[in-house]
Amino acid sequence: MVKNMNAEKKKTENVAECGLENIRMKTQNLSVFYNNDQALHDINLDIACNKVTALIGPSGCGKSTFMRCLNRMNDYVEGCRVTGKVRLDGFNIYKDNVDTILLRQKVGMVFQKPNPFPKSIYENVAYGPKIHHLIENKDELDALVEKTLKRVGLWDEVADRLSAPGTSLSGGQQQRLCIARAIATKPEVVLMDEPCSALDPIATARIEELIAELEQKFTIVIITHSMQQAERVSDHTAFFHMGHIIEAGDTQKIFNDPEHQKTKDYIGGKFG
Repeated sequence: MVKNMNAEKKKTENVAECGLENIRMKTQNLSVFYNNDQALHDINLDIACNKVTALIGPSGCGKSTFMRCLNRMNDYVEGCRVTGKVRLDGFNIYKDNVDTILLRQKVGMVFQKPNPFPKSIYENVAYGPKIHHLIENKDELDALVEKTLKRVGLWDEVADRLSAPGTSLSGGQQQRLCIARAIATKPEVVLMDEPCSALDPIATARIEELIAELEQKFTIVIITHSMQQAERVSDHTAFFHMGHIIEAGDTQKIFNDPEHQKTKDYIGGKFG
């Protein structure tokens, strides 16, 4: 069970609709160790509600390790140890007895490579709401599936073949289906780990348009190696390097007037 998670969340809701000071998630002195190797060093980062936060930095800098901390996916990594706090609406998700299944309903994830379940298009969207008991009957589930597929711009393309396998769709359609699957459980945060890296430019543009629409309802954290994409889609950016956050803040400031030379060099393509 989630020990007092919902109760503690309610205590914060009278402060702001989206959590304390309009912050959906907050990390405090977050460090990660893989056996004796330290991958993250005292990361402090606020993730604003209903905004897109981009995580940028060279390969191996700690972006994916950090993202996996936000829904405790690092729990599955042998030898991984996490210290510090990660707060979701004020509640520390690393407290004892936290139900990680419920946590991952609240903090959904879309991976780099589209990975629809080996089920029908309909069942890919319906699976989460059913296992989390978010719906009461078939009519309600049908309506949720239709609404969710419309939200990701897939309904008109698949309405007449909902029983077809999700894997029968194109790469871009599969990724939108995976996003639909992630948001069908009505999460508070959606994590996207390089969601466009396996897609062509047309599909990438469609996903970027979708991200702009989704941030009206969801808090989004995205990892991207494309500086142009980070600048296009995000409101806030955090630059990681060798397990540290070098600089974080408003995206336009980070890209146009960074405070640190290392940030300027990375954005300018001098290393990476």
